[in-house]
Amino acid sequence: MPWFRLDDSFHSHPKVIAAGNEAVGLYVRCGTYAAEHLTDGFVGKQIVLLYGSEALAARLVETKLWNRARGGWNIHDYLDYNPSRETVEKERKAAAERQRRRRDSVMSRRDSRRDDGVSHTTPTRPDPYISGTGLTEASRWPPGARSPASKNPSSRPVEEVLALPPGHRPASPESRAAAAEAARQALARRDEPP
Repeated sequence: MPWFRLDDSFHSHPKVIAAGNEAVGLYVRCGTYAAEHLTDGFVGKQIVLLYGSEALAARLVETKLWNRARGGWNIHDYLDYNPSRETVEKERKAAAERQRRRRDSVMSRRDSRRDDGVSHTTPTRPDPYISGTGLTEASRWPPGARSPASKNPSSRPVEEVLALPPGHRPASPESRAAAAEAARQALARRDEPP
């Protein structure tokens, strides 16, 4: 995608100040239109009327930001700062060819009949929340047991989520009931539509 390029001092250029904010807005919108549609800086009358007015276009001509052309206007010095249609199309064609070559080379490696016993896929990392796969988990939970965080908490009963690890003192029944109710309400609020 080509860009409509503006100098970082555009905002304070004497021509821009003389044209005024409305005309500069038209200039920028039409400039981005020209870049998107690869018009090499030409802006047709219908586009100008879509985004502004002929009076604003006349102000851009007066301040020498645009030049009058048959059927519309040309953005002054557009091709000095922006790529031409021909350049953009060549770059797009070259990029498409690079992608095609890359895709073909990847496919030829995948389709290769040679099996050297090596997997070309990235191995998965161990789940640190399953007992025995992480350093802290291996020491905290008995072999073969899952930690409470090994599953998505919202898919388990609240009581299971609130279960204490071995060696921790349980809370009073009233505190546990209050915590369980608070968790249920939080989950219910989360599932409500916005």
